Amino acid sequence: MSTKVEGVIVITRNGDRIVYQQDPETYKGGPSDTTPLGEAQSHALGSLLRETYLKPNSPSYVAGMSPDVVNTKEVKVFAKAGGEGTVVFDSTIALLQGLFPPTLKNKIRLANGQEIVAPLGGYQYVPVETVEPSNDRRLESWTNCPKFAEHVKKVGSSDEFKDVEKKAKPFFDLVKDYVFGRQLSLHNIWNIYDFVSTQYMYNQTYAYRLPPTVEPTARSLANWHEDKIFSDEKMDGIGNIAGRTLLRTILASLERIAFNGDPLQLMIVDTTYQPFISLFHMTNATTGNSGKPLHGIPDFASALAIELRRGPPPDMRDFLRFKFRNGTGDFETVHVLGTKSDIPLTEFIYKTQHAQVINNKHWKEVCNGKSLLDMDALSSIDPQRSADMGLGVLGAVIALLLVLGIVTAAKHRRANRKRVQLLGEEQQMLGRQDATFGSAEKVRYV
Repeated sequence: MSTKVEGVIVITRNGDRIVYQQDPETYKGGPSDTTPLGEAQSHALGSLLRETYLKPNSPSYVAGMSPDVVNTKEVKVFAKAGGEGTVVFDSTIALLQGLFPPTLKNKIRLANGQEIVAPLGGYQYVPVETVEPSNDRRLESWTNCPKFAEHVKKVGSSDEFKDVEKKAKPFFDLVKDYVFGRQLSLHNIWNIYDFVSTQYMYNQTYAYRLPPTVEPTARSLANWHEDKIFSDEKMDGIGNIAGRTLLRTILASLERIAFNGDPLQLMIVDTTYQPFISLFHMTNATTGNSGKPLHGIPDFASALAIELRRGPPPDMRDFLRFKFRNGTGDFETVHVLGTKSDIPLTEFIYKTQHAQVINNKHWKEVCNGKSLLDMDALSSIDPQRSADMGLGVLGAVIALLLVLGIVTAAKHRRANRKRVQLLGEEQQMLGRQDATFGSAEKVRYV
């Protein structure tokens, strides 16, 4: 199918860093810092995204995007500020340096005819909005969430967990002399793995002494553990909370890109590993030709690209193509929700919209085990508050109408246009102030 890329959402993991410890029960973390390796990884990812989506000769070029000097109306960047926030922010800066490198074209002509080039050879300053978990739960929804804490305990008390821990006893006996007093249990495997892998990477004496099976075994056990913690059998289950809050941003951004009157074409969300695991489970994601499911912790500087593509005439529908790059590997097509090719946008919305967590109030309801939004709540929305509820709720209504057969895909597009017009300038600029999860992001120019 020959299709044109209208826009893309790229979800990235931070680059390499020093040791980062998490509480195995609450998942609250301590301090950490990025490394030159991590910055190089993120910069390389940014350069790859540039070659893929900003070069006009690329088959995945986002039609109409400025290839050299950034147009900040076309680009939106979010960076997680909680947990590994410092590392994530640094990774975001490095990525943007690769995506929009300095250029002598980044200049302005004064009234007297003089041309001024930006400092550092035309360095490009791209706005980055940091998402603080204290008032915006999109990128760290699993901490301070009672129902998720119950989920963690449930996983730890399961027969499967106990069986894996029993089989892992030889590993814990072996690794005892290499973790310097850290708790030896499957419950604490993330901290064991993170310490071992970091020391193995940067401490030559440690690397020379470590038995060759320890690091890969720790990685395997950590993959299994984190995959269980940040997933759920149901798409809208509490174990998927990391993906469910990010899903709201994904769906709202896709609607913005699909609407011809909105300039947004590239959305970048730099975060940590947890949402990747949940999203892969929620969408039953598998890699292209191998057909293997995506499980476990993605490597540093991994990226999931969601491309919005316009179908060829006479169909002209919007389709989504998913691509995943694990660490420094190549992008590989990902199949989602049982499809073997690009999935229609309307089908993706229909199958996933019920799982999204749309705002902080909704997140509190989910985390406290209260009933979710119902149709009575939707019908009582005050028109003056419609912008606060966001496109996520209205998307749910549209999806329901699609189920009933009342509207067609063409009407869905016209409804999007009409809805944005009714919401006015504030809603059209949703990317500037995403009211559904609060507006307390700090905008930084880098």
